[in-house]
Amino acid sequence: MISSKLVAPAVGAVIALCCAGLGGVAVASSAAPQTPASTATPTGTTTPTGATTPATAILSSRVVRFNLLVGHDVAMTGAIDPTLGRQIVALQEHGQHGWFDVAQSRSLPSGDFGVRFRSTRLGSFAVRVAVAGLSGLPDVTSTPERVNVYHQVLASWYGPGGTTACGQQLTATMLGVANKTLPCGTLVTFRYHHRYLRVPVIDRGPYVAGRDFDLTYATKQALGAGDLTVVWANH
Repeated sequence: MISSKLVAPAVGAVIALCCAGLGGVAVASSAAPQTPASTATPTGTTTPTGATTPATAILSSRVVRFNLLVGHDVAMTGAIDPTLGRQIVALQEHGQHGWFDVAQSRSLPSGDFGVRFRSTRLGSFAVRVAVAGLSGLPDVTSTPERVNVYHQVLASWYGPGGTTACGQQLTATMLGVANKTLPCGTLVTFRYHHRYLRVPVIDRGPYVAGRDFDLTYATKQALGAGDLTVVWANH
């Protein structure tokens, strides 16, 4: 996916990120191919004898924030082996047609790197970092991690009693939400004060201006929400 191959150190900029989140994952292999004494790269530079092989290039990587609001940055930090010099590190997202680059940055002389892109869609998706392999070899990639992108919505609650617009009897224990446009059965994930809940759309509403979802009584209780609450949601 990365257009650049491993090259000799070059001057470049790197995005400095605030390190947060869970620990990184090292990528290593005891069966890594041997690096030849002098391997030409597309730029005409060489890889010296004893240099780190592609399979051990990424020493660590981690997502800075696993849960964030749409319009904020999805970011990963970590380190590659410093003997490789300053390399292009790509942040990749997994989509319908496989992995693709969404951002690139260059590692520091120490091997540390930070790369980010602005989230523009709701949902949960996998990301990873990749470093270009030596000539003729595939990119080196980190273990994928999942991020969740939400938007803020205003939620009220209703029920129980009666039949929903999706044809169900609304009981005091039924988990679900009402929404004006999402199809019946659409699963919506809510996050509120570190509580997570994924429930289906079972009804239509709310019909009060400014409100996005009506939570059933059981959904309200499970989230710990109030009568009118700003929550995070995605679907």
